[in-house]
Amino acid sequence: MARISVIGLGNVLMGDDAFGPYLAQLLDAWYEFPEDVQVVELGTQGIDLTPWVRGSDALVVLSSVHHGGAPGELKTLRRAEVMDRDLPARTPSLRNSPYEPGIRSLVLTLEFTGGAPRDVFVVGPMVESVELIGRLTDPVQQALPRAVDEVLGILRSLGIEAKPREPRRAVKPWWETTR
Repeated sequence: MARISVIGLGNVLMGDDAFGPYLAQLLDAWYEFPEDVQVVELGTQGIDLTPWVRGSDALVVLSSVHHGGAPGELKTLRRAEVMDRDLPARTPSLRNSPYEPGIRSLVLTLEFTGGAPRDVFVVGPMVESVELIGRLTDPVQQALPRAVDEVLGILRSLGIEAKPREPRRAVKPWWETTR
């Protein structure tokens, strides 16, 4: 069972929405993680993430963010921001990502049934385009190194040190090789 689940979510054909899967592949190619850390690219599998998360102490979601800043600006949301427990008492708020309501529901379900992560983070940049272009836009592509540093910082705060791979493996996602 993974103590920490790092999951990349997004539609790889829809421009900047591919950020989460791209970042998951990048982390896996550039770093080795302890056995109790799983880094997986799950694409648009947002319906039932419980098998990937149940029993984890921490969840780090890699996903593009869809409001509140300039394209490529990196955001890190923590559990309280993702969960927004006062939601029923308030007017509806804007979604930060297409997967955020699913992440909120996932954590609430796991709190009810058991195995919810104590720590929850969402890391991702503001999008420029979510059109059917099959690649990241330049501002979001340029946010990848900052996002790698942010995820590694989160993992360090959880007591995890990733070991850099030498040499680094190249990353060319399958959805970009068809161009």
